[in-house]
Amino acid sequence: MSLDRSGDVRRGVLLSAGGMLILSPDGLMLRMIETAGLADVVYYRSVFMSFTLALFLWALNRGDWKKPWRGFGRIGVIACLLMTISNISFVGAVAHTTVANVLVILAAMPLFSALLGWLLIRERVKPRTWFAILAAVTGVVVIFAGSLEGGGWLGIGLALMTAIVQSLTLVVLRHAENDVTIPALCLSGVLSGGVSLFYATPYTVTQHDLAILAVMGLIIVPVALTLFLSGTRYIPAAEVALFALLETVLGPVWVW
Repeated sequence: MSLDRSGDVRRGVLLSAGGMLILSPDGLMLRMIETAGLADVVYYRSVFMSFTLALFLWALNRGDWKKPWRGFGRIGVIACLLMTISNISFVGAVAHTTVANVLVILAAMPLFSALLGWLLIRERVKPRTWFAILAAVTGVVVIFAGSLEGGGWLGIGLALMTAIVQSLTLVVLRHAENDVTIPALCLSGVLSGGVSLFYATPYTVTQHDLAILAVMGLIIVPVALTLFLSGTRYIPAAEVALFALLETVLGPVWVW
């Protein structure tokens, strides 16, 4: 392995692992919401995220709003739509089933990413990566088997949708010629907020719930997802997805 390649791998690992460590309390904070409805949570979470990312893009590009969108193209649009779907489906999954159920299903992300990466962009998965994926998924299922609950099929279905859509997002970003991660995330927040506003009543959200949503939307979600998804610039989608298991392991620990 060349020094350059070694540096890229290290950078990708640090970005994706760091993102998941920051995101790991997400499920806990969603559970701490007391009265806000699903649409309200999606609305505030999305709008706050877009606000933070828009400020970051403005500062990064010294006030040039057009620069981040140059080269956005079809890949950026597809990534944005996928992010929008997964943002809504993840919140819905946590709202309709247990955190353990959601996180165990999301543990299949590396497997989906490996298969989709090979099918769509012919990205080769190393044998050791396949071994790590199978070992990790098996381990997660064994560890959390006692915490799984039946029922909540809507939540389970939404969790499965989230895993597949997020895996597809990683593959799409991996295939992108330009770095569209932050603009796509920013725009996906606008779309998620716009869709949820048809069903939300934002003015009824309590100060307690709004404070939690502000921490999530302004800090945790934008920082974590930007770091995690940026790992696709340096390492294969399947390897990036492996770090999603950090949330699977740490999420229930935070809840406990």
